[in-house]
Amino acid sequence: MDTAPSALAVFDAAAVRASLSMEAAITAVRGAMVALSTSGVRQQLRSFIGLGPGRTFAIMPAAFVGGERPGYFGAKLVSVYTDGHGGKAHEGLVVLFDGASGRPVCLADAAEVTAIRTAAASAIATDALARPDADTLALVGVGRQALAHALALKTVRPLRHIRVWGRTPAKAQAFAAAVQAATGIDTQAYDSVAETVAQAAIVCTVTAAADPILLGAWIAPGTHVNVVGSSGPAQAEVDTALVAASRLIVDHREHVLAHGGEFLRAKAAGVIGDDHIAAEIGAVLAGQAPGRQTAEQITLYKSLGHAVQDLAVTAWLYEHTPRPAAPSLRIVDGHAVAARLDYGTCIPLVRQAMTALSRGETQQLPRGVLPLDQGHLFGVMPGALNGGPFGAKLVAVFPDNFDRGLPSHQGVIVLFDRDSGRPLGVVDGGEVTAIRTAAASAVATDALARPDAQTLALLGYGEQALTHARAIAKVRRLSRVTVWGRSASRAAAFAARLGQELGLPVRAATSAQEAVVDADIICTVTAAKEPILCGAWVPPGTHVNVVGSSIAGPAEVDHDLVIRSRFIADCREHVLRQGAEFLRAKAAGLIGDAHVAGEIGEVLAGQVEGRQSAEQVTLYKSLGHVVQDLAAAWPLLAKKD
Repeated sequence: MDTAPSALAVFDAAAVRASLSMEAAITAVRGAMVALSTSGVRQQLRSFIGLGPGRTFAIMPAAFVGGERPGYFGAKLVSVYTDGHGGKAHEGLVVLFDGASGRPVCLADAAEVTAIRTAAASAIATDALARPDADTLALVGVGRQALAHALALKTVRPLRHIRVWGRTPAKAQAFAAAVQAATGIDTQAYDSVAETVAQAAIVCTVTAAADPILLGAWIAPGTHVNVVGSSGPAQAEVDTALVAASRLIVDHREHVLAHGGEFLRAKAAGVIGDDHIAAEIGAVLAGQAPGRQTAEQITLYKSLGHAVQDLAVTAWLYEHTPRPAAPSLRIVDGHAVAARLDYGTCIPLVRQAMTALSRGETQQLPRGVLPLDQGHLFGVMPGALNGGPFGAKLVAVFPDNFDRGLPSHQGVIVLFDRDSGRPLGVVDGGEVTAIRTAAASAVATDALARPDAQTLALLGYGEQALTHARAIAKVRRLSRVTVWGRSASRAAAFAARLGQELGLPVRAATSAQEAVVDADIICTVTAAKEPILCGAWVPPGTHVNVVGSSIAGPAEVDHDLVIRSRFIADCREHVLRQGAEFLRAKAAGLIGDAHVAGEIGEVLAGQVEGRQSAEQVTLYKSLGHVVQDLAAAWPLLAKKD
C-alpha cells in the first residue's frame, strides 16, 4: 500500500475520538463562529449530487481569511445514505489545506468530527442563550449525536437531570442508561416528546424527522431549544408555532434562508419574514447582537452545521495532536501517481470519460472557486462516474508558488465507493491533474488535428508544457517542437531539457508569434491574464489546445482566433459559464452560444463533426473536469496483485 506524503496527517474515526476533547472542540468552534459572523470566513452554500433514491453526496468548502497570517481552508465531503427506515449513515472526510503554501496537510474522519463539533456548537449556543440556572436537559433523539450533546452541554451548564425520548421505547431505555453511564447525571426515558420536554430548561432535537416532532405548545417560557437534526429545506423537526414564538438565533443567516427547513416552512405559511432571524450566534458571541433578552423568553438556535466548524476542529487536531501511525485510509502520493499513471493508460481513460460526459452518463457540478487571501484560489470539483465511484477534486491555485520552487497547483482527489458511500481513498491531485490535462489535450489533438500534423508549439514552459509535449507525442509523430515563454532563459533551459527527453529538435522562440508561425499544433499552457496568442498569427489548418485559463476572466487567446476557429468544448455548459476566451468574444457581441460547435465527447462518439477541412483552424477549449480526475485516479486505488 502506498503511504501518505510526510506532510499529510490522517485521523480516522478512532484517532478523532481519542484525540479531540469536547473542551477543545468548543474552543475551536467558538472561534470559527465568531469569524463567520465578522467577515473572517469565506464559504459557499453546500452543494449536492444525487446518487439515487436516499443517496446524496454533499460538498462544503470554506476558508479562513483576513487574518495576520494566511488561514486554513478546505472542504468537508460527505455521503448521506438513508436506509429506508429513517436512519442515515454519514461517511466522508474533512480535507484541510495550509493557507501559506496551499498544501493539503490533514484528513479527518468527517462523521466523527461532525458528531463532536455539532454538539460543541450547540453547547456554545446554550452557554450564550440558555438561562444561567438551566439544569434539566431534554434530548429528543437517541443516536450518537444525542449522546454527544449530553456530553457537550454538561460542560456549560450544571445539569442535574437528563430526559430522553426515542421512537422505540426499548432503545430509549437503553440510551438513557448509556447517557447516565457516560455523564454521571440522572437520566430517564419518557414515552412521549411532550412529556420529555415538559420540565426541561434546555431542549435538543437531534433526529432524522422529516416533519415536526416538537410543538411550540409543549415548550415552557424561558426554555432554550437547539434544533439540530434537520439540515435541508425539506425537513423540519419543530413546528411553525415554536419558530414564531422564539427569539431565533442561527449559525449563519444566508444558509438558513436557503436550507433552514423550520424557518422556511414558517415563512411559507406567512407567519414570519426574513427579519425574524434575530442574529447569528457569532454576532452574539462577539457582542454585536443580544442573545436572551428576558428570563421568560424562548430562545431557539437553528444549527445547520458549517465547514468552518469542521476545518477549525481539524486544524486543532493537526496542530495539537501527534500524527497517527499507519492510516487505514488508502493514500496514493504524487510519486506513486507518476510511476503508475502513464499516457498510454491515461489517454484511453480520458477519452472514455469525455465520451460518457457528453452522453449524459456522468454527473458533475460546475467548478466552485473560492477566493482566498493574496489572490490565491481554492477550486472544488465534485462529480460521479456512471456505475463507478463518486467524489471530488480539491485544488489550491497559488501562482506565486512557482517563484518559490513549489507547485502552483496542489490538491487531492477523494473517491467514494458507490455501494457503501465510504471513502475509497485519496490520490494526489497535482500529479493526476498534470497528466490527465495533457491526456485530454492529446485526445482532442488526435480527434481534431490534421493526420499529418508534426510540428508542435508550446506557449509556456511549466509543468503543463512538459506533460503536453509528452502526451501529444503519443498521438502524432512529431518532427520538432518550438517553445516560448516570458523568460527567455527559462524557455531556453526548458527547450534543452525537453529536447533531450523527447529526442527531437526543440528550440526556444523569441516571441509567441515566432513560435506558432509554422506550427501544426499549438498548446497554450500559461497563467496569462490577457491574450498571448493572436488569431492573425495562426496558420490555416492548425489545431489549438487552449488550456491555461480554467475560470471566467483570464484569457490566453484573442477574439480573432475564437471567431475564426471551429470551437470545440470539453463541456458546453461549463464553457458557457467559465470559458474566458469564449465569454470575452461573446461579451463583445462577436459570437453567440451557437459558436460552440460541439463537445469533444460528441466528436469522439461521431455525433458532431470535428475538423471539416484541411485548411480549417480547430480550437479545443479545455477547462478540465472532475470526471477526468475520477477516471484517472480510480485504477490507482485498485489493489495490487
